[in-house]
Formats: sequence, structure tokens, C-alpha cells
Amino acid sequence: MHTLSHMNINETIKNVVFWGAAGHAKVLRACLQRYNINLIALFDNNNELSSPFDDVSLYYGKEGFRRWLHSTDLQRDKIGFLVAIGGEKSKGKDRVEIQEYLESFGLIPIIAKHPTAFIDAHVDIGAGSQIMAHATICVETRIGRACLINTGAIVDHECVLSDGVCISPGARLAGCVTVGRYSMIGVGAVILPRINIGEGATVGGGAVVTRDVLPHTVVIGNPARVLE
Repeated sequence: MHTLSHMNINETIKNVVFWGAAGHAKVLRACLQRYNINLIALFDNNNELSSPFDDVSLYYGKEGFRRWLHSTDLQRDKIGFLVAIGGEKSKGKDRVEIQEYLESFGLIPIIAKHPTAFIDAHVDIGAGSQIMAHATICVETRIGRACLINTGAIVDHECVLSDGVCISPGARLAGCVTVGRYSMIGVGAVILPRINIGEGATVGGGAVVTRDVLPHTVVIGNPARVLE
């Protein structure tokens, strides 16, 4: 597992690629530049996109990725990557699957941590996860792989987030909350202590969750209720 601060000290990985070339790629690049990490290529399945950066080329789909990989002189275990896909519904599963695809070619998933984020020393963070500006992650929390803890989000003590979870900007999880794979907690939502959010669930923006949420359901409102 590679944290950005570790890479910066040991100079193990200086170059990264992103899969995803929309708005979230801009946010991630700004984070990486603070650690002198170079973005060297972009990939995206949407061939209608153009690169958001004048100095970074965009390649389309798996074919474009393989073509780029065969053309580079860099060793694969010296290339880091992040899946720069935001938190819309179902995108968590996409992040995990794309991460596994890139790992199968020997590239290294890094952990992005914005320097303004607070992460307690006793927190576990899975490969490929991204902790954005002013986020807070408290003691004994466990974050899975390819998770996104977005701007200003709070994840309090002893929470467990499975792979591919997205905590949107300003969302707040109280202590001992469990969030299942691929779930999304919307902007400004509040999850009360010891709540379980099932796999693939969506908590709408501004919702206040006072009881467990079943897998693959959408809840909205205060108190949160299932959207029929």
C-alpha cells in the first residue's frame, strides 16, 4: 500500500495515470501536484471527452490503455494510478472493477490524501482510496479499496466502509457506522451512530438516517425514508 507522503519521501513512484477524465480528475490532479507527483496519461471510456489538461494526453477505453502501456518505457511497477470517477450512483462498482483491471497489468494503486485532511494514526485505508480536502477520518475507522471520502466529509470513530463506497462532500457519519460495498452517501447527509447501510444503497443529499438502510435501496428526507 502506498500513501502519497511515503512515495514523496522514498521516491518510489513519481508518475501516475488516471482512469477518468472529467471533473474529478481535475480535483485529484490538484491534490497530487502538492506532492510533486506527475500525471502522465488519462484514460476514459467516453470518446466524446477531450483531455481537461493541455499537457496530458487522453486515450479511449481498454484498447487505448493497452496501446499506451505498450508504448511507454516506464516499468509497470513504477507507474501509480487512481480511478478518477466521482460518486454518482453505481460508480463505486465501476471504480473497483477498473482498479482491478489496471492492477492486472502490474500498475500500482496509490492512496490520495489531501494535505488538509485529518486522518487519525489508527485508521486503515485500502489501496486506491481518495481522501479529499478538509475531510476527517477518526480513530479505528477502516476504509476499503477504491473509496472516495469527498471534500469536508466526516467519518467518525470505528466506522467500517467497504470497497467502492463514496462519502459525498459535507456528509457526516457518526461513530460505529457500517457502509456496504458500492454505497453512496449524498451531499450533506447525516448518519446517526451504529447505523448499517447495506450494499449498493444510496442516501440522498441532506438525508438524516436514523435506522438501518437495506441493500440496494434509496432513502431521502429527515428522517430518511425509502424512496418508492
